[in-house]
Amino acid sequence: MKTFLSIVLFLFLTPFQAQLKNIEIVDFYHWTANDGIYYEFMVAAEQRTGATTNPAVIRVKYSTDGGVSTKIASFDATLRWEHDKTDTDIMIAYIDAAETAKIIQGTGGYTPDNFILYYNISNESFVRGYQADHTELAKSSVEYAKVFPTNYSTSDDLRSLIRIFYTSSDPLYRDLMTYAAKFD
Repeated sequence: MKTFLSIVLFLFLTPFQAQLKNIEIVDFYHWTANDGIYYEFMVAAEQRTGATTNPAVIRVKYSTDGGVSTKIASFDATLRWEHDKTDTDIMIAYIDAAETAKIIQGTGGYTPDNFILYYNISNESFVRGYQADHTELAKSSVEYAKVFPTNYSTSDDLRSLIRIFYTSSDPLYRDLMTYAAKFD
């Protein structure tokens, strides 16, 4: 009985990652923060259908010691889509991060990031993007970092990028590899 109660308590107190029902969006980006630290991130989310809100999972890879060691943080987010009010060809993705992140690789803490990404829907291309973490957003004068896409051309490139952020023991790994197989 004690073991059963321990398991139930563990399940209630363990933060779960967003449960993605069907991964249809996998994208990779990077940015350099004002302090010079280079970050790479991956977003996995469900398919966008019009102006909707979907769960997403973000993983961020970075190094604070010049690349000697790398860290990977993971956090849930909400992906919200809106049409640009000034240009109907532009769709804006607002990625609003959860309050806390979990360090998957390395040690320390991580403040989750929020992103604004602009896409041209007529030619399906990335236009521009911006990043600010919760600490930056709390300031009276927010400084956004510019975000750039990390492009890939083959399904093998896609798999290699996924493996930077996920290992075969991660719950989403199989779904991500199934997504990559669509491009074989």
